[in-house]
Amino acid sequence: MNASIIMDAFDEREPIVRDEIQDVLKIENINTLNQMVSYLVSFGILKRYENGIYYVPSSTKKFSHLKPSLKDVIDKKYLQKNQGIRTGAYLLYKYKFTSQVSSFYEILSNNVSIHTRSKHLYDGKVVVSYPPFEINKDNSHILEFLELIKYLDYSDYNIEQSISQLLDILDSLGLKKEEIIQYSEYYKGKRYAGFRETVRKVVYDEVTSK
Repeated sequence: MNASIIMDAFDEREPIVRDEIQDVLKIENINTLNQMVSYLVSFGILKRYENGIYYVPSSTKKFSHLKPSLKDVIDKKYLQKNQGIRTGAYLLYKYKFTSQVSSFYEILSNNVSIHTRSKHLYDGKVVVSYPPFEINKDNSHILEFLELIKYLDYSDYNIEQSISQLLDILDSLGLKKEEIIQYSEYYKGKRYAGFRETVRKVVYDEVTSK
């Protein structure tokens, strides 16, 4: 019965975390949960992708060896439910500051230790850090905006075009200038002093080309 519940609840090759298995099977006791997960793995109902991540293998023999995609695993572990964002080159591509598509994952996520800085995972394809401030649905776009400013040197456009595009994004997302300035203060220390000043100049359109 538990096997059929799992098969009905999750798609093939969808990354599954233990909490989801617990919720679906309505198991409260952790020891019972561990035993059930071990049982499901031993009988091939689930396969272990890595510690804490499982998936239902393909029912088609030809594809039974295939695992979840790295993108789906990253989304599940670090990004879903407003728990993280992708930054760096991907963010510039998302907001059309560059046409270059990056397969490299730079992640800021609540789902790592607060002391985590540039943790390299999956053969160096993923770098995860704890964000400057805890991410939620109300401030995730603010963090993306700040990170765009942080990586603006990698824009395909000149400074005037890039600033104009940033201000358009600020308006389209309905962001408040005062909030952006306030959140920029979470980028602490002398190394970010110039960044904090740049944020203020960008928000109030005081940036001029040299």
